Amino acid sequence: MTTPNRLRLLNLFQYYRGKPHQTAAIGQLEDLILKVKPDIFERDREWYQTWLHGVLDKPRTWRITREQVAEISGHAPHLFDDAFMSDLNRLVEATGMTSLNQRRMLVAQTCHETGGYRWMSELGGKDYFTRMYDNRSDLGNGPGDGYKYRGCGVIQLTGKYNFERFARWMEQNGMRDDQIMSEGTDYVVNKYPFLCAVCWIEDNNWARVCDRGDVYEATRVLNGGYNGIDDRIKYFDRAKEVIWE
Repeated sequence: MTTPNRLRLLNLFQYYRGKPHQTAAIGQLEDLILKVKPDIFERDREWYQTWLHGVLDKPRTWRITREQVAEISGHAPHLFDDAFMSDLNRLVEATGMTSLNQRRMLVAQTCHETGGYRWMSELGGKDYFTRMYDNRSDLGNGPGDGYKYRGCGVIQLTGKYNFERFARWMEQNGMRDDQIMSEGTDYVVNKYPFLCAVCWIEDNNWARVCDRGDVYEATRVLNGGYNGIDDRIKYFDRAKEVIWE
C-alpha cells in the first residue's frame, strides 16, 4: 500500500507569491475546508488570534522593560508579570509611542494616575458607583451599568459608551473580545490595563503631545489642569534616568 504524499499548509505559504493560479488553488482549498468545518474561519477562533497576535502577546523585545517599570514606580520587578508587561508594550506599539520622550511620559503619567500601578480600577464600593454612574446618558449608562463599567486601567476607562468604543477598536484591529462588554471592568482591568487607554490616546493626539517631553502640556491634556504636577515631574525625571535608549 502506497503512503499518501501529504502536504502541510506551511509548505503552501512558503512558496506563495500571489500568483493567480496560487490564489485560485487556495480558494479551492478553502471550499474543501468549509465543507468539513463551516465555522473554521470565524475571527474569534484560537488559531486566528494566534496568527494575528502571538508575537504581540509577549514581544520578543519589549520597548519598555520590567526593570525600567520597577525602578520608575519604586516597586519590585517580580510584581510586574508578563501579562502586565505585554499589555503595556501592546499599547506602545498600537499608539506608536516608541520615542524616548513618549515612553518616558507614558510610564511617568500612568505611574502618577495609579499610585505606582497600585490602583488599577476606580476606588469605591458598589453603592457609590451605582449612585454616581447609573443612568448617566453622557457615559452611555443605564440601570446597573455604573458599577459594571466603573473606571479602570491606567487612564480610567469609564462608562458603557467608552467600553463599547474600546471593544469596537479591538474588533476593527482583529482582536474581537466579547468579554469586554459582557464582564466590564472586572475583566478589562486584568486583561487590558494599558491597551484600554488606546482610544483616548488616539482621540486626544496624546502620543504627539508626549513626544515633546513637556510634563505640563502632557498633564494638562490628560488631567484638564495640573493636578499632582510635582509627583508627575518626579516620575518623569526618574524615567529620564532609566529609559535612555
